[in-house]
Amino acid sequence: MKKIDLLKCLSIITKDGLRTQKFKNSHLQLISSAEEGRRGSVFAYRSKANMVKARGVVLTSVESLLENQDQFTHWTPNTYCYGSYSDAGRRITRGHSEDNLRQINTFYIDFDITSAAEEMTTGDILTASLELGFMPTLILKSDKGFQAYFVLSESAYVTAHSQFRVVKVAKAISQNLRNYFAQTLPVDLTCNHFGIARIPRTDNVEFFEPDYTYSFQEWLDWSMKQSELPFPSKKPNLTVISGSEGVKQIDDERGEYQRWKSLDGKKQRSFHASFSQLLFRNRSRRV
Repeated sequence: MKKIDLLKCLSIITKDGLRTQKFKNSHLQLISSAEEGRRGSVFAYRSKANMVKARGVVLTSVESLLENQDQFTHWTPNTYCYGSYSDAGRRITRGHSEDNLRQINTFYIDFDITSAAEEMTTGDILTASLELGFMPTLILKSDKGFQAYFVLSESAYVTAHSQFRVVKVAKAISQNLRNYFAQTLPVDLTCNHFGIARIPRTDNVEFFEPDYTYSFQEWLDWSMKQSELPFPSKKPNLTVISGSEGVKQIDDERGEYQRWKSLDGKKQRSFHASFSQLLFRNRSRRV
């Protein structure tokens, strides 16, 4: 597994949705509660069995997430306005519904391997992402496969005034993204777009590149043009784009990816800038 800075990882995902430190009994004391202002909530669960029964906790700070690192298995990476409990013992969570979403921080895809014929690796996700032109920020190992996070560079905020239009548009983008990967890989198309996902831990991160984030507008532009993209019916053979220039672009990207894989962690981080420029240049030519 890839060793990562969990604080950085969680902060990139949650952005300004949560407080940095706990409202009470904080061990950080970096800034006052008044300075942090009003923020949102996420829900976290210590096992899949608890998640199914909604037996979890409501968290309002990154500090509280870190205090429980490797104890939670699932969470809601997109932030809600509030969270509460439906029982006197404060064990059954409530509030994780679309009309309570505060902001959308990330899209995520669940790759669910159900048979030997669907065997796949992190490399398969990265290769398909290269062809798409959008790289995942994070890939987690799960019990039956992987989950890939495509984190937004800036959160998309939800307002009742706009009749939750952001949620509707984001859901369409998320569905198009899942449909794209489902052409070549085993994707769970039934899970909630902005519900519960695997949480990053020290023992499940396969890939993390904090600079691989894209704006909501970039995703919207892609989603609106997605019908123009070539959707292969089999695993990518890296030659699906017609014309010698298109093939060369894919070959270039594959060569750069192979170079990236051969480097150690420190060199990988310094290499990502030129790699990102190649992806952006090629994606601009295709759109």
